[in-house]
Amino acid sequence: MWSGADGASAERTRLAWRRTALASTAVVLLTVRLAIRDRFTVLGALVIAAALLVWLAQMWLTQRRIHAIDRHEPTQVMGALPALSLTAIAFALLAVLLVLTR
Repeated sequence: MWSGADGASAERTRLAWRRTALASTAVVLLTVRLAIRDRFTVLGALVIAAALLVWLAQMWLTQRRIHAIDRHEPTQVMGALPALSLTAIAFALLAVLLVLTR
């Protein structure tokens, strides 16, 4: 039986995943800005490529979770959260690499 609370909860979760995708996009743009701040180097190009790969992985994960919510499938959150944490750690490591090599 469907209740309004269940629908609202699913909508809040969907919106949270969309906010995560938006924040990730902002992080990638800031990473690109940091990588080409002074001049474009090989290291900067590698960091940009890695950041884009991490961003694509996070977008894939986000879309997968949103589609699962839309289909009302009881999916395992346990796999999504560690993967999302790994992408956040990867962004942080890329930023530290850029800062330390300046």
